[in-house]
Amino acid sequence: MTAAKTILTEIQGYHRFIKFLIFLVALAALGSAVRFIFGLGATTNLNDTYPWGLWISFDVVTAVPLAAGAFTLGVVAHVFRIEKLEPLVRPAIVTGFLGYSLVCVGLMLDLGQPHRGVYVLFPWNWNVHSPMFEVSMCVMAYTTVLFLEFLHPVSERFGWHIPLRLLRNLQIPFAILAAMISTLHQSTLGTFFLIAVDKLHALWYTPLLPLQFWLSAIFTGLCIVMLEASLVHRFMGQPDESSLLSTLTRIVPWVMGAYMLVKFVPLLVAPQGPLFDRPILTALFLVEITIGLLLPFWMFLQSRIRSDKNMQLRAASLAIFGLVLNRFNVSMFGMIQPGQEIYVPNMLESMVTIGIIAAHILFFVLIAKYFPIFEHHPETVDYSIPDRFRKVGGDGEKTAAAATKN
Repeated sequence: MTAAKTILTEIQGYHRFIKFLIFLVALAALGSAVRFIFGLGATTNLNDTYPWGLWISFDVVTAVPLAAGAFTLGVVAHVFRIEKLEPLVRPAIVTGFLGYSLVCVGLMLDLGQPHRGVYVLFPWNWNVHSPMFEVSMCVMAYTTVLFLEFLHPVSERFGWHIPLRLLRNLQIPFAILAAMISTLHQSTLGTFFLIAVDKLHALWYTPLLPLQFWLSAIFTGLCIVMLEASLVHRFMGQPDESSLLSTLTRIVPWVMGAYMLVKFVPLLVAPQGPLFDRPILTALFLVEITIGLLLPFWMFLQSRIRSDKNMQLRAASLAIFGLVLNRFNVSMFGMIQPGQEIYVPNMLESMVTIGIIAAHILFFVLIAKYFPIFEHHPETVDYSIPDRFRKVGGDGEKTAAAATKN
């Protein structure tokens, strides 16, 4: 049987939902091809007033913090040595790797000249004063780190013992490096909008936007881990990790509290202009704050809710909703000026974004199907080097003794 027939036979055995995801990804690929052939102006509703639309607001500004669970959980489990959370780390790394890979796809779609995207790798083209330069370099570096961390289950799957042992030894340095890089670009996404001092509404504009973006990425990343663990237990038959998730529910309120302090104090002490002069923006702000921030914060403070897996899922979902709305408020809704024409993404833009979301879910399910993502417990993994990789000496007894010692 040829490789193509083997793949087709495998796909035929997939669940209908997986086949539907493949269909959505295929449509998105077709829409992306149309965009690259005919250009942004002919295929999107972007214009000089709205040079950034759905692909930036969701696929980049929102998707980056939604993929922050990898660096957050990596630091908690590996650096702070809360090792009981280790079973949650690999799914978070896969989510982060897929998320950042698809962020790169979204960036390429939105570039006016995507063939020049590689120019950022050449030092003579660097603009070291640009936040965009920092984000582009950090996203590439962090995606590389996530790829190296993703090689753990790949090495286990194919029995690559030497790379597995090397990756295990580099686990903590990778976690620290990931946290450093993520801190840089998560906060710099907020720096993008500091230049819009006369355009972004005062409900969201503050010099502390970079700090707000970083803190919100931390607690939302942990909420994504909760959402992911709950859904894979419910729909993929994986073990119930609610006891581990309850540990995360004790961490999230502290970060959310710090975020609220950084968010509310500037509004009360040093507002950048009139706050409640536009009813629609006021309504969006109140929904973001009440439903997407205060309500999940209160829920995470309740011990009864923290120990209930269904309520964990609801609280995490509300916090994620709040993050998504906040990013759209900052990057799109809060930028709309009175009397200005409102940007609405067209069918192709929406189709591609839906396809990117479908691709994330699809690839996660397929990776979980063919690689040891959920089965990982450090005490069950053999990191030793098999005998065939060791140097065989002349004395058999010494070799055997050395092998036993190792």
